[in-house]
Amino acid sequence: MTVDNKTPHQQYPLPHPTNQLDQDVLRLAEALKAVDSNVYALLQADKSANEARETLKKALEENDKTLDAKLTTLEDKHETQVEASTKQARKHKLNQLLGESIFPL
Repeated sequence: MTVDNKTPHQQYPLPHPTNQLDQDVLRLAEALKAVDSNVYALLQADKSANEARETLKKALEENDKTLDAKLTTLEDKHETQVEASTKQARKHKLNQLLGESIFPL
């Protein structure tokens, strides 16, 4: 009778000293096929994870470019607003100093 030892996690067949060699050879062949299948599945999962990571990396790089462009636009708008506000404040100050409304606001 064959002793049916298995690995604790993946339940791969293990040889046993009391088993006949012809029985254990078949069991070991079965175990190697299962290991090969599991390694292949892990490699495929790694490949998928790497592809997903690259896709995410590209998306983040694009997002950075978009945010940089928006920041530049906002900085330009802010600068324009500051210039307009400064000009308006100068006109207001001159009008106050002269006591007149020479410079239309």
